[in-house]
Amino acid sequence: MIEGITHGINGSMIFLKDQLSIQYNKTQMQLQPIFDIKVNLQDRKVMFDPTIGSNDRENGIRDIINKIVADFISMAIMMPGRIDSSQNPASVSNNGDYLVEIKDQMLLFISINQITQGLNEIEDATKAFIHQYDDKKFLWEETLEVSFQEFLNSGESYEEIYSKKLQATRTGADDEDQKIEEEQDSFNWMATKILKGVVTRFPTLEVFDERISHLTVIKKQISEMKQSVDIGWLRVNSLPLIKELEKTIQDWIQAHTSFLLNNTMRQIQNIHQFINDVNEGIKVVPKSNESESEKA
Repeated sequence: MIEGITHGINGSMIFLKDQLSIQYNKTQMQLQPIFDIKVNLQDRKVMFDPTIGSNDRENGIRDIINKIVADFISMAIMMPGRIDSSQNPASVSNNGDYLVEIKDQMLLFISINQITQGLNEIEDATKAFIHQYDDKKFLWEETLEVSFQEFLNSGESYEEIYSKKLQATRTGADDEDQKIEEEQDSFNWMATKILKGVVTRFPTLEVFDERISHLTVIKKQISEMKQSVDIGWLRVNSLPLIKELEKTIQDWIQAHTSFLLNNTMRQIQNIHQFINDVNEGIKVVPKSNESESEKA
């Protein structure tokens, strides 16, 4: 009886083991994936839904397979009764089952181990699948605001650039320090007018162009990603992740391009306002500066 139950359970386990083999799925071209899962962003991580391994909710792929295996073994409990060998061999007891004996069968240990190997294999394959996004992980590991501010801080400010240019004009003249100080004061005064509300520290346009070009390449790569991929006996729907990445990368590109436009427009507005203020000031002659002929 135990041998018959064991072979019955093991037959189901062998079938399951084959279904969970990536190599078996490759050779059986018409074999459909067992599970459809999604890959998306959760808590700033690229994750599968449901998870491939076990989880607290016990709804991961490994959890489901383990439950199936447990159901196979529970066949030993479903038998109507067991033969009591201590009495008449033909007598059947309604108490007890074959669960303990079945769990000790080496044949089932081997099959369970092979199923576990299949689960380990699919976990490794799905981890490798996630690694294809490594060059894009800054999109979810970094915040746009912090990263962009760090990018701006990597450049020199207008004040630093102008100061370096002044220092480069040094010739060793006696009154040089005074002239440089006057030039610096003049720049500082002008900056209060023209650079009001303008971000003065940021990388060069060449660096901006390089950064935007890199982000544009990433955007193109994301748009070319496959929306559905089969990994052994899993069918992975990547569309939720792709859509999220497309939105995120566009936000990054927009942050860089809009900064250049808005910062430049702000500076131009300040220049126009400064010119208007100067023109209006020229039209008004202070009374203390009126000439004697004007007073007459």
